[in-house]
Amino acid sequence: MSKTDMPAAPDLWTTVVLDAGGRYGMHPSWRGYEAPLDYRMFEPEPVEAARLTKKYAARKDVTVLAEALGSVPDSSLELFITAHRGYVGATKPNPDSLWFGDVRPDEGTVEGTITVPATTIDAHLAASRSRVDFLKIDVEGHELAVMQGAAHALDRVLALRVEVQFDDSFETQTASAIFSHLIDTLGFRLMRLDYDGRGQPLSYLTVDGNFGALCGCDAVFVRKVPSVEAWGGDSAAAGLLKLAAFALRNGMPDYAVICLERLHASGWRPTGEEPAVRRYLRKLFILAAGRLRAQSGELYERAARDYQRFFESEMPARNEIFESEWLNPN
Repeated sequence: MSKTDMPAAPDLWTTVVLDAGGRYGMHPSWRGYEAPLDYRMFEPEPVEAARLTKKYAARKDVTVLAEALGSVPDSSLELFITAHRGYVGATKPNPDSLWFGDVRPDEGTVEGTITVPATTIDAHLAASRSRVDFLKIDVEGHELAVMQGAAHALDRVLALRVEVQFDDSFETQTASAIFSHLIDTLGFRLMRLDYDGRGQPLSYLTVDGNFGALCGCDAVFVRKVPSVEAWGGDSAAAGLLKLAAFALRNGMPDYAVICLERLHASGWRPTGEEPAVRRYLRKLFILAAGRLRAQSGELYERAARDYQRFFESEMPARNEIFESEWLNPN
């Protein structure tokens, strides 16, 4: 991609997402995002990249980049073309692993290879004079290399969703290497593993819903709040607002409250027009509080008081929520 094709540098309040491994399109956790968004998906496999480019041609907030991401800028990578195209990547599937040997024995078969252009996240951001707020990395065993190419970017990333492998599905990279890099080296916090509590069954005796070996899943990591606060001023405020919205959209509503508590304690208040991401965060908080009401009236009242503190306005009553085109558009 030439410099003239690069997305324009985003403003502070725009949420910038970089998707490494864009096959099949925007990740569900970002669909329907109701604030300014700059979503950049890297998809190196030419056929899928062309499909995505056509699919998102009318979306000004989505950019498809037909190249791979790795640890070396201005380079190339060999991609293994697998029988199931969802496993196409720079790391060869291991046919002796539990996943490709027993669970999906035919899907990882390599049908050929192609060479594609590659860059790094840091090189892309430097060329586009940009930043990234959130990363989604799902590149079939190549995740650590992508993060190694994002050493500078990870200094400011608010959260990551990364596919991790607990088995040797893709040669030698397993979850431990990613956990060590993000938690021990960079200081991120692991918030959740997105799976249903069950692994791959190893025999017929699968009673009570407790069985199986966990081969892999998405892991969600967040930046700890004090390191965001250290940015100061609007930079810290924008970071905490975006992180709170991310938390509410990704099954971490409790962490959203922590972000909002710290933002309130900082004394920051919007000047002039309210940032769209703050308005959207108010909506997410109201809807989450409404679901909380079914669990506990006392906790719902606490949420209403917190809303008043955090946003300096009363939280809409239940009937007002139902009558609002903003909160109840359908």
